Amino acid sequence: MIETEVDATEVAVVAAMLASDNVPDQNQDVKCFSCKAPMKGLYCTECGQKNDNYRRSIFALAGELIGSIFSLDSRLWRSWAALLFRPGLVARQFADGRRSHWSSPVRVYLAMSIILFGFMNWTNTHLVSVDIEAKVKDGIVKPLDEMVFEDLETDWDINFFERQRDIDARNEDRNFDLLKIWLAGRSEKTQAEAAAILGDVTDEVDEKIQTAIQEGEEVPEIIQNLPTIGIQTDTENADGGIILNGESFGGAQNQDALMRFIKNPAIVTSSFNKWLPRLMFIMMPFTMLFGALFIRDKKKGLLFDHLVHAAYIHGFAFFLFLSGILLSKVFPGGPVFQGIFILLLIYLPLSLKKMFGRGWFKTFLASYAVGFMYLLIVSIALLSLMSWDVSQAMAV
Repeated sequence: MIETEVDATEVAVVAAMLASDNVPDQNQDVKCFSCKAPMKGLYCTECGQKNDNYRRSIFALAGELIGSIFSLDSRLWRSWAALLFRPGLVARQFADGRRSHWSSPVRVYLAMSIILFGFMNWTNTHLVSVDIEAKVKDGIVKPLDEMVFEDLETDWDINFFERQRDIDARNEDRNFDLLKIWLAGRSEKTQAEAAAILGDVTDEVDEKIQTAIQEGEEVPEIIQNLPTIGIQTDTENADGGIILNGESFGGAQNQDALMRFIKNPAIVTSSFNKWLPRLMFIMMPFTMLFGALFIRDKKKGLLFDHLVHAAYIHGFAFFLFLSGILLSKVFPGGPVFQGIFILLLIYLPLSLKKMFGRGWFKTFLASYAVGFMYLLIVSIALLSLMSWDVSQAMAV
């Protein structure tokens, strides 16, 4: 009888242990799958292996992974409250070993990245859009086919966090024929000015070459082979572009690209949404290295500390951009974007100060130096990748 009661108690303890986690009981055992030591919890006390053989459908495993990222437990609320109001605290304590108390930096980063860019795609929200309207100047009355650049003026603005449906509504009554005339005239004027400047430079070089020849000096071959420059006019395929060694640049193709962007910024936004999260993920280890250039410490300034801090900062930045998109439904997007930038300028040194405990001068130096290098690299890489995507789209 006593033996039966002990067995029943052991069964109850084992059942409670198996039911204390989110792993299906049929995928667990009372002994470790690896070292066969008795299990006393979700992880083996001898070898550390998880009590889970993962022998279930890939869809179930994917669902559990997503659930673990977005689960709304107390750690999530506690972590975000501290991230918002106590910059650097979560990163410092997590790096020091207090990890069960806070959401991990990987979880914060992944969750906010998926939410932000998923929301932007779902709502068709553009980070940046350009609003240009061409209007006839006061006192000018002409048929459309007689309008020229000098007859028009423009109002323009750069908008942030604008939805495509708002852009479409704004463009419904817009006269894009006038805008096309203005863009063509502006392009011709700019190219004529550029050609005049380049022509002056060419004349000056020619003059120096002739002077050198007259004085018996040797003219370097690279100067003799300078490209010829001109404006493409009165040809079968003329588009007003600059000709460099017989090859045309600019003109109607660039005007068409700008028109398409004004009507539908998605040609740029889709590329932005594709590349930015990838670049930011790649930049986290670089941010770690940049930070280590300014702050190094065997106790609180290891590469691991910088990586943890970078992941939390990225997650917080994603949260600010998501908040900016929501706030832009009530307030103008431009001031909201400026507010986000100012908040990051304030938040970053505060977080760095708490994380590494350095003096304010070194903290500000490290914060803004790392931030500048980060923005420079991301901007160059992002513009290059987006330009390539747009050129491919325009070629179709």
